[in-house]
Amino acid sequence: MRSLTVSGVTWHDCTQPTRSDLHVVQRRYRFHTLDIDDCLSDHERPKIEEYASYLFLVFHIPYGSEATGRILKEEINIFFGRDFLVTVRDGKSPSVDRLWRSLHTSKRRKEEYFGRGSGFLLHRLMRDLFVESFPLVEGIMRELRRIEESLFGSEEQYGMLQAILMLRRNIIIMRSILYPQRAIVAHLEQKRQFIAEDLALYFDDILDGIERQWSLLDTAKEMSEALQATHESWLTQKTNAVIRILTGFTVITLPFIIVPGIYGMNVTLPFQVRPFVFASLIFGMIAATVVLLWYFIGKKWL
Repeated sequence: MRSLTVSGVTWHDCTQPTRSDLHVVQRRYRFHTLDIDDCLSDHERPKIEEYASYLFLVFHIPYGSEATGRILKEEINIFFGRDFLVTVRDGKSPSVDRLWRSLHTSKRRKEEYFGRGSGFLLHRLMRDLFVESFPLVEGIMRELRRIEESLFGSEEQYGMLQAILMLRRNIIIMRSILYPQRAIVAHLEQKRQFIAEDLALYFDDILDGIERQWSLLDTAKEMSEALQATHESWLTQKTNAVIRILTGFTVITLPFIIVPGIYGMNVTLPFQVRPFVFASLIFGMIAATVVLLWYFIGKKWL
């Protein structure tokens, strides 16, 4: 656990803490035991809980995996009081670490963030966390445009379905992350006991950013569904074209299958001992094939 104190405001950042680490801050700030249990649980739903001396916040923050291209989420637990801020996290999202480094390297930023109280520090932290989502949403929109151009501009569609499904999965994850955060941020700006009135506008700006992302994801959801439907139509059309061609060739070669099959049986058949029967059969099969081929071409079935 690392700590930073400026102008009477303290920020404790706990990355993958043990229960004993959390007991240190629990004894100092008298956190509820159930909140400590929530911090140590594998998964906790986003929420806000109010106590006499602090607020307990649970956020889910999205981040991208460079190895797989998938969007993942990290749970960040925040204890927020009038003169302290405690963050508990796994350390997967880089936003908190960047903010911590920026405060250590810039005295001016440190005095600005801490000098206006813990509420402004919480705002800057949340702003950085949710601003981090914008590149992810923009990446989804870029991928949508790339798939659209590839779908309508190329006959080769290899790997297209996998790309569409991966994109739709990321959209679903982003929507599931942002949906509960909207209510939490809107509820947070009403906590006048902890959030000064002049800071309410700052938190409202965060809410506006989340709403913009939600609007873009709504558009992305509709576009991805349309692209998947278009791709499925393309696959159906290509499959029907292949089946039509194979069926046509099967029908055209049917005389070469039926006639030899009949005359290949070990029974006495008409005209089998007559001269020129073999040549006549060959000529008849070729003629039937030519007629069928001409008919199929005339109907534009081939």
